This record gives sequence, structure tokens and C-alpha cells, in this order.
Amino acid sequence: VAYVIKYDPAGEVVNATVSLVLGFVRAAALSLEQEFQITFAQAGGEDVAVHYSGNPAVVTGIARSVDRRDTLSLLHSAEDQDCLQGPHQRSPVLFGVDSVSGCTLRQDSFTLFMSDRCVSSTLEDAANCSLVFQVLLDVLRGPKQAQYVASFGNSPLDYPLDWEAQSCSLPLSLHLQIEWTKYGSLVNPQAQIVSIKEVIQTNTTSLDMLSGGSSSLSVRSSVAFVPVSAAALPGSRATPTINARLPFDFFFPFV
Repeated sequence: VAYVIKYDPAGEVVNATVSLVLGFVRAAALSLEQEFQITFAQAGGEDVAVHYSGNPAVVTGIARSVDRRDTLSLLHSAEDQDCLQGPHQRSPVLFGVDSVSGCTLRQDSFTLFMSDRCVSSTLEDAANCSLVFQVLLDVLRGPKQAQYVASFGNSPLDYPLDWEAQSCSLPLSLHLQIEWTKYGSLVNPQAQIVSIKEVIQTNTTSLDMLSGGSSSLSVRSSVAFVPVSAAALPGSRATPTINARLPFDFFFPFV
């Protein structure tokens, strides 16, 4: 199901269309997958190639890209997902939803991974360590790492201000910390992303641990949304003053 919502310059919806793709279903089918899409476009304007998530809050796409699938994403937790043996499923980062997921690095997968590349599986080899490091980092970041992140869900591409040692070490986790604040009117504030930080945790003894008796090692990715909005203080009017007019002989006979 694909929805197209058109709006005028005032932000009012003027038209909505829906497209359906129908398919035959067999009674023996164990599972079905449905896909829903929604696109917002200004009426009278040209269709844009870049899809926005809209305001007031970013929903799925908070990266600048022509492809709607190119967005901030994490590894999708799946049963027995191997770090070195793909394909790896990914889930989009949803605004305001903290998530933790990952994969498992195994000794047998490491050996197979090295043999497929016709290289020695010696864990102490610095070149092998560098290769595994880059592969794991690519798995955590995804095949299409987002290079630009917008402050708002509908930030135009032409607004640049809106787009914000040789040791054997392996990345054990990738954590995205996204700070956001409420922007605009207190009645209808928008969610604005103000900063995004990528934190990669490494371990210089990971391969030694993997070859020293432990057959698996957990590698994970996560995201956390941190609100940094300042507390709103309600405004109040100035204290009223007394402007009373008294009779000229009010204090008689004292004055």
C-alpha cells in the first residue's frame, strides 16, 4: 500500500491517493509480508526524488539520500545471526525509540571467513586483525552509512545549516547517541535533532579471547535518544499597581 498526500503552501492537505499491489495467497503460506509507504508532496510543485519523514517528528528517514532505504539503521536482531556470515538484516532507527541489537562472532565463522579469502587464519596476524576489524565495522554501520543527518524531518537539501595505533583491536559495539530538543511553540512543538554522536567501543584482546577458549564473542549496536530541552517557564504578567484617587480631605484633621 502506497499513500501520496499532497498539501498546499499553508500546510493544508488538498489531496490523498492510494495505490495497492494485490497478490494471490496460497492457503499453505506460513507467513506474509506487507509493505506500507507514505509520501508527502506539495501540490503544484515538481515531484522530488528525496523522501522526507516530515514534521513534527522524524519517523524513519533521518538521513539525506535519494534512496528511501538509505537511513540510519541498526543490525536487526535475529536468531543465530553471525557477524561474519551474511546476509545481515537491518532495522531503521525510529525517532525516540531506544534499541539494542547485534550479532555473534564465532571461531568457526572466523576460520571459514579467512579460508574464503585464501589467507591464513592465524589470529595473531596483524593484517588479518585489520581485515576483521573493517568487516565488523562495516557490519555495524551497514552497507550504506549515512553521511548527513537533518535537524528536521523535512529539511531541504539546499539548507546546509540544517544538515548537521597498529594494535589488534576489534569493534565490539557501535552506539548512536542522538540529542534532540523541542523547537517552536509550546502548543505544538517540533522535535529537532541538535547533535548525533557515534561511539565505537573496541577491545585490543578480542582475538586472543576468541582463540583462548571462548568460542563466541558478542558484538552489538545500539541507539539512544537523549532529550536536551530546557524546561519551559510559564510567563506571567507584571504585578498590578494601585492607582486609587482619594478625596483631598481624606486624612483631615490629621494633616
